[in-house]
Amino acid sequence: MKKRQKIFFVYPPAPIMNREDRCQQPTSDTFVIPPLPPVDMMSLSAIAKKRGYETFFRDYSLKNETVYDFLRDLRVYKPDFLVLNVASTTLEKDLSILTQARDSLEDTVVIVKGAIFNFNSYAIMQKNPEIDVALRGEIEEAFDEIIQYKSFKEIKGITYQINNKIISTTDRELKDDIDHLPILDRDLIDNSIYQRPDTKKPQTIIRVSKGCPNHCFFCLATPLNGKIVRYRNPELIVKEIKECVSLYNIKDFIFWSDIFNMDKKWVQKLCRLIIESNLKISFSTNTRVDTVDIETLKLMKKAGCSLISMGVESGSQELLDKMGKKTTLEQIKKSVSLIHQVGIQTYAYYVIGLPWETKETLRETFDFAKKLNTHFATFYTATALQGTKFYDYVNKNRLGDISLEKPYVYPSVKSYALTSQEIYDANKKFNKEYYLRPSYILKMATNINSITKFKTYYDTFIKLLKAKN
Repeated sequence: MKKRQKIFFVYPPAPIMNREDRCQQPTSDTFVIPPLPPVDMMSLSAIAKKRGYETFFRDYSLKNETVYDFLRDLRVYKPDFLVLNVASTTLEKDLSILTQARDSLEDTVVIVKGAIFNFNSYAIMQKNPEIDVALRGEIEEAFDEIIQYKSFKEIKGITYQINNKIISTTDRELKDDIDHLPILDRDLIDNSIYQRPDTKKPQTIIRVSKGCPNHCFFCLATPLNGKIVRYRNPELIVKEIKECVSLYNIKDFIFWSDIFNMDKKWVQKLCRLIIESNLKISFSTNTRVDTVDIETLKLMKKAGCSLISMGVESGSQELLDKMGKKTTLEQIKKSVSLIHQVGIQTYAYYVIGLPWETKETLRETFDFAKKLNTHFATFYTATALQGTKFYDYVNKNRLGDISLEKPYVYPSVKSYALTSQEIYDANKKFNKEYYLRPSYILKMATNINSITKFKTYYDTFIKLLKAKN
């Protein structure tokens, strides 16, 4: 058999959104969430290039392109493999481009990836015969075996179609460490497109750990990445940072993890290596509020940490307990105070509209958010993604048909006490009012130290003023 040479990686025409499996969210409806680099596509491309393949990537959402642009490129590239990144929230629209491209796919192996294939690959492939293979679990090794033309039946962690039959192989076990993950292929994309929101400088993602032991009610991190936190070797992380600086002049990073601060010794070792390497970088990352300590924060600040995000979720202790967050309001207040004390900015995420939400708990959450006064905050509406405890709860308790039409903006279901419209109205109100508080505007104005940052803040302010109530 003649070896195939081209692989085409695709983000389909859809609203601009971040499609990584745990964080499938649109960016057009948020004020401070930027489009992020296509990490999984860059990871698979790095593997493919080592096997001698030529790779291409197109994100048809960024320039508001259509299926016709995709069909044009398909004819030009004539790929041997097509890899389509599918989001749970835009599933049907994403896959519809395969139906329209059917005549151009005769000699192409169609591979799909996305969180939803971990839970529903058989039913989806029944409706979409154009799909040849769906990747499940951690995708790199299965993909590597596919492009080496290993027999599908011998590859763990895939669902495939052959002779009108759909077959799922056994799950691929999660590896104890993630050092096998390749350095991302940043030549695949235009790195200048993906920018830090406040400075407009190029920003990229470094994968540093996977896994979360907490399995919160609404989150996919544990089902997808396991309950054990697996860390990448700090030396490998620093090696990738150095490559980004020297080859791409990228000095702003997001350290991508499910929980960054869980292992303090690992965090401190990474920070010390960055400091010893004299890397003048800036990075943001996340934390749980119960893993924060002043010693590690000071080291993170010295290494270049400029922002820490955290899932606060609610200002109601009752809701925190019911969603299995395993944190307290006092822990949240203490951790935010410590982070501000060392001079690192904070970004709080809230989720409203879970089944137990009431008008009273909504008010508790917004009042708590104002008291925390983090530098940035986003109020998401609860979105029941397949694979989460939330999704199972909705079906078991008959809270209504799940809608994913506007994920994280319009609620996927109602709560026991509130209609979907009431939750949606609260979402719009909270996101707008949080940023338009005079005290907040004054606080952020003191952070302006460049024309670029002034313009960014000003544009965001105007966008907020124009947002519908």
